[in-house]
Amino acid sequence: MICVQLCLGKRLAHGYPFLEAEVAYCARFEYCESAVDFVARRCRLAFLDTDAAGRALPRIIEILALEHKWDKGRQKLELQKGKEFLETFKSSKNAQFRDGKHNGQ
Repeated sequence: MICVQLCLGKRLAHGYPFLEAEVAYCARFEYCESAVDFVARRCRLAFLDTDAAGRALPRIIEILALEHKWDKGRQKLELQKGKEFLETFKSSKNAQFRDGKHNGQ
C-alpha cells in the first residue's frame, strides 16, 4: 500500500535490496526518527557500503521528511548528521595506532 500511494517501489541503492517503501514503513510503524537510525539500524546499509548509504541519504531524508513533516532546517540537520555518522566508518590517512606497534610510516 505504501508503494502504491507514494511511488516508493524503487531501490535506495543500486545493488542492494532496500526499497524506498521501507523508509516510510519504518517511519510509520517502527518509530524510525532519523536518517542515521535508518541507515545504521533498520537496513544496515551504512555497515555494508558507506558510499551507497551516502548517496541514498538525500532520498531517505526526503521520505522521512514527508512522513514526519520535517521543515527544511530539520532536513538539513539530518543530512549533516548522516554525513558525519558515515564519516566515522572511513579510516583517516593520518590515523596512527598509539600502542607503540605502529608509527604511521
